[in-house]
Amino acid sequence: MERTKPIGYMLAQTFKGFKNQMASEFKCLEAGLTFEQYVILHLLNSNAVIIQQDLANHMQKDKSIIVRQINGLIEKKYVVRLTNKEDKRKNNLILTDAGIEILRQSKKIALEVNQKLLSGINEKELEVFRNVLNKIQENAGFEEELFNC
Repeated sequence: MERTKPIGYMLAQTFKGFKNQMASEFKCLEAGLTFEQYVILHLLNSNAVIIQQDLANHMQKDKSIIVRQINGLIEKKYVVRLTNKEDKRKNNLILTDAGIEILRQSKKIALEVNQKLLSGINEKELEVFRNVLNKIQENAGFEEELFNC
């Protein structure tokens, strides 16, 4: 008799597989980009005024972890940290030209990974899957507060 796997386990394993595929493909860029850094670059490209705390809240990660990721992006010259003119205690994060270029390249890779992982899934199945994920997120109280990615 086959036992049904819990949804939470399946979601976690699916995300882990996706993240591993992305990390593997990002190695080909030779840009030293992690999946989390890709997400940060993607969010910074949203044209919103974003501070580190916004990223930590959105990604549901401790601020110190986000700071380490951002520092890595700054070292690679993909992001600059500028003092917020209205509140000197805050820093705005801005993509550099190099950051925009690596984001362009990494988005291309992300699209390829998505296509690979979704192969064999038709549009109707994908629509149902998205609707189910949206409903699970709603039921969990998840809201896209800052970003529309």
